[in-house]
Amino acid sequence: MRASPLRAPGFTLLETLVVLLILSLAATALPRLWGAGHGGLVRAAAEDAAAMLREARLAARGGGREARVVFDTALGSFRRAEGGRTGRVPQGAALLVEGAAAEADADGRIAIRFDAEGGSTGGRVRVALGALSSAVEVDWLTGHVRARP
Repeated sequence: MRASPLRAPGFTLLETLVVLLILSLAATALPRLWGAGHGGLVRAAAEDAAAMLREARLAARGGGREARVVFDTALGSFRRAEGGRTGRVPQGAALLVEGAAAEADADGRIAIRFDAEGGSTGGRVRVALGALSSAVEVDWLTGHVRARP
């Protein structure tokens, strides 16, 4: 029986290439994950508001009666006036709402209302955190909800 020769210390070329591949993938993904933190939270909050507005629009058109989404700028939250879940902006972010003055109250709450025919009071909702911002626009004539970066 022949004894196998001792392997020289170190790494093979294949092992080195695998390590370099893993490091390059991590270096590519890390900036995206790191930068997506606050920006992703801001976009997610705006998309959540857009989804709730779309739900209200569908409910108004399907149910034949008005539906409203109420935004509380002081608390940074929003919900359907008829009840249900409550959406929130990330901690430290501002909730800014532009809408019809008739839909506002003294406590910082403002609603965007949809009617059964498809129209709305219209408005704009913006979630801002520092230099990061994401917005949602509601067309007053058609009630169409559109997210804006």
